[in-house]
Amino acid sequence: MRVLMLTWEYPPFIVGGLGIACYGLFKALAEKGVKIYMIMPTKEKVFFEISSPWEADYPVAKKWDKKQIKPVPLKFYQFHYLVSEGAYATLVTKHLEKIQEFPVFTHKKVKKIPDEILKRLDFIMNQGNDLLAKVKFYTKHVLEVSQNLDFDLIHTHDWLTYPAGLILKDLTSRPLISHIHATEFDRAIGYGHPIIHEIEYLGLNYADKVITVSNYTAEVIKKHYKVPSEKIKVIYNAFTTFTEIPKKYKKFKEPVVLFLGRLTPQKGPKLFLEIAKRIIQQYGKKVRFLIAGAGDMERELMLEAASFGIGTQIMFTGFLTRKEVEEALSISDIVVMPSVSEPFGIVALEAMYFGCALIISKQSGVSEIIKNAYKVDFWDIDKMVNYVVDLLENPDKLKEMQFKAEEEVKTIKWSDRAEDIVKVYQELIS
Repeated sequence: MRVLMLTWEYPPFIVGGLGIACYGLFKALAEKGVKIYMIMPTKEKVFFEISSPWEADYPVAKKWDKKQIKPVPLKFYQFHYLVSEGAYATLVTKHLEKIQEFPVFTHKKVKKIPDEILKRLDFIMNQGNDLLAKVKFYTKHVLEVSQNLDFDLIHTHDWLTYPAGLILKDLTSRPLISHIHATEFDRAIGYGHPIIHEIEYLGLNYADKVITVSNYTAEVIKKHYKVPSEKIKVIYNAFTTFTEIPKKYKKFKEPVVLFLGRLTPQKGPKLFLEIAKRIIQQYGKKVRFLIAGAGDMERELMLEAASFGIGTQIMFTGFLTRKEVEEALSISDIVVMPSVSEPFGIVALEAMYFGCALIISKQSGVSEIIKNAYKVDFWDIDKMVNYVVDLLENPDKLKEMQFKAEEEVKTIKWSDRAEDIVKVYQELIS
């Protein structure tokens, strides 16, 4: 079985959790005999062939004649989200080549995207916006590279790859899977950007199958994008770590409470800061709070912590590499995830693996599959504070919760998720 994988992220090029999820999934699929042709937003016209777990760890870039290229650093597009200003600007960039001029595949078409949808996609990607221009170039890149690849189906990951998937479905008649890891509603905590919404709507509704990472996300796309229930398959994420034997060690005398994630409203770092403030005020002993991650709210959060007079007990790490993420989890006792809207939340599984007690919001997909964690509405700061204080005041209870979490997460494996996805593949190509 040969799958064309379209993703904007893959280690070491990581912006958020998408890259780590793709790595774990692709490696597990390769173990089950699936051959993957991965195309990423590189400026060079290359693809990555993954036929074994080893190749998932060390994917080699190849040109479309399938000859290995020299292992030199590739250039990736810089990622940033759309801003409203200029999104509908009249500036017109060069249009994608007309679809008719792209080399036509020889087999007979049995599936086709309506012409008006293809024209709409072309129009959307020519709005003079920098990120949309990169999506356009990525789409063109996919069309050029994939013409010499023989694949059974197309598997796209999130909105940046949906236009390429839709056009390829029209050109090749291959089944299309749209995997949704996060929606614009999650990222923006509201309606967000209309162009992204439209691309997500088209990518989800014109795919043959939609995979969501949780029931939470499935309900979001049914409500906001009108995706039929029968088209949706919920397949949860698992987790991947590079530390085979997790170890806990003390870096500080005080217990450590960790926030790990992008510093954006979606992840709730400001709620975490309020939790830290209240715990410092009411808990008699000293506690160390760690805010690990980078994002638009970083400076605001630092200034707020300083204004509270609690800056000496709160550390900001900035962006962390994968190794540093695992080090942060190793020194932490409790992880709090007050996400306002979280499609899944792989960080929770990683925290459990490293023996951390866990407090997560009910508005997260991961809360649907784990038992040994406190689950709280993101807005219920008082309850989160009470849980943290209770664990700090009862060390035996804390250790028991850490042990149970560490044992439970061992049962959550990418191999099981890959097996579910292979079944979806088989249904589509049979």
